Amino acid sequence: MSTPLRRSSFALLLGACLAFGAAGAMGCGKPRTTNELVADLRSPDWSTRRGAADDLRTDAGVPEEAIAPLIEAAKAEKNPPALGAMLITLGRSGKPEARPLIDENIKTDDPDMRRWAGRALKYWMIATGEKKESDVFPEGWPYGQPGYPAKLPEK
Repeated sequence: MSTPLRRSSFALLLGACLAFGAAGAMGCGKPRTTNELVADLRSPDWSTRRGAADDLRTDAGVPEEAIAPLIEAAKAEKNPPALGAMLITLGRSGKPEARPLIDENIKTDDPDMRRWAGRALKYWMIATGEKKESDVFPEGWPYGQPGYPAKLPEK
């Protein structure tokens, strides 16, 4: 017969196992190669695609061999958070071929996509030397600036 103490001990043990397993899946394991991450951009799971895009963005930049697959994946992406991660990574690359895709997604009324596309543009401009990391970017930048859509009204 199961007692409340045994049930709670089992629940704690199960929770610890699940937490440990989740931690392993979140990067505590072996680092993924660029080829593995590029393959993950084609996963049927949007969170895997988003994670791959995030992991391709490093302090050292974005691997050259990931640029074309990222652009291809971003053009086909239907999930906004996954697309946002791809745009931010493309922005971090500073590659000229990334800019049209970033600009295309700047013109949206979705507040989250505006934030992601604006961040991608900021990173792209810093990577290309058009802006410095120390530059001040006003709240909501680039929206409301010449050549960009107006800021969305506050809700």
